[in-house]
Amino acid sequence: DPAAGTFTATGSMAVARDGHTATLLPSGVVLIAGGLDNTRNLAAGAELYDPVAGTFAATGSMGAAREFHTATALSDGKVLIAGGLDTRGYLASAELYE
Repeated sequence: DPAAGTFTATGSMAVARDGHTATLLPSGVVLIAGGLDNTRNLAAGAELYDPVAGTFAATGSMGAAREFHTATALSDGKVLIAGGLDTRGYLASAELYE
């Protein structure tokens, strides 16, 4: 709560993540994508967080598992996910979440 400067617990992600991105979509939900999962494996999966319901739901997986990438909301509602790392090193690839 920015007005009060306090935090309140909410729902939990299906997969614990590190090095992921969180991108606000025009619908008001938040796209959580990639990162390392709780077993320290790269995650290609993504989840949507609904702040009204306080819940997370699975959504499509990225084409490449990646961590420390960028995720930018575009004016058409899509999200550009670019770069990052995989198990072999830096990635030059990019993909769109639609």
